[in-house]
Amino acid sequence: MKKYSFAFLFLLFASSQANALSDLEISGEVDISATVWNLPTGERGNSAFNIPSLFLNFEAPLKDDNLLVLTLEGSEQEINSDERFEVRVREAYLDLVSVFSGMHALRAGLIPQTWQEAQYEQYGYRFLGTDAWAITEKWRYLNYSDLGVSFMSQLPADWGEWALSLANGEGANEKEEGSQKEAALFARFTLWSPLSLSFNCVRGSYDKYSGSAAVKERIQALLEYDKEDSFIAGLELLMTKDPADAISDLKIAEAVDVTDFLGESVEGRAASVYTVISTGPKAEVLLRYDYLDAMANEDGKDLQTILASLGYQVSEDIKAAFAVDYTRYAENYAPGVRDRSKVELAAQVLF
Repeated sequence: MKKYSFAFLFLLFASSQANALSDLEISGEVDISATVWNLPTGERGNSAFNIPSLFLNFEAPLKDDNLLVLTLEGSEQEINSDERFEVRVREAYLDLVSVFSGMHALRAGLIPQTWQEAQYEQYGYRFLGTDAWAITEKWRYLNYSDLGVSFMSQLPADWGEWALSLANGEGANEKEEGSQKEAALFARFTLWSPLSLSFNCVRGSYDKYSGSAAVKERIQALLEYDKEDSFIAGLELLMTKDPADAISDLKIAEAVDVTDFLGESVEGRAASVYTVISTGPKAEVLLRYDYLDAMANEDGKDLQTILASLGYQVSEDIKAAFAVDYTRYAENYAPGVRDRSKVELAAQVLF
């Protein structure tokens, strides 16, 4: 109940500061899917109707071009909850620009992770579900949002943009009051448009663990070509470092088995290749391949996912897609884990 009270008070304050309720901009998204599992296992033929995500966005303009932002998310993907469908605050922050000159902004509050926010601006297929998310969120290497501050600005000579963030490091759903924090440096170079090159470095330590094995590290790079309304292609690379205990406790990397390495630090490697090709005025094809080696120095701890989708823009605010995805686990990935595949009919409704 506290989270909803907080959201209500936040909106009330935003509306009063904006001087008029009509200034409040409200938008949202509902994702709907019907899925059938089709591998010849005990799951074959199982089906489900789901609402993978629901977003409700509020933006309240303040004086001097400042902005208050609130996003609520409802999801059936929540792992650590007994509720089938849980609504929570996804973002809630002040975007402060009035104290700066030029294209600079300071965010404070429950801020989005800059790397993933930038990816989802370009890549519009999150509505297909977990297998279509950015690989850092898909495999739980980064939380989408966290309590902290972020400074964002343009690079000199129109080279692009950059952001520096400092956050608690445990994600929006964890109460974290320890001394360890997480810093992230993001840069995106766009001077070669439609080609862009992005980098992200995240470093912090888990409060729950001690010593050098408590270090958390993410190093990422993304090369993307985006020819608007025609063709998008991208290659993302990821290197990670975590205590094995965190991999297990937080179910990172789809709960890969790290039993033999508890108390130690482990490194991971991942890559993603994707393309979205327009095949007509309203249709497009998505092809994507993701690879994760959850423990780079250990054999049999990798997985691969393949996703193919045919999307169709039904109207300006409704997009439908038929998708097939397949996940293959290496033989030593985790006890009881097996390959899986499914077909899915999904829709994204914007309002």
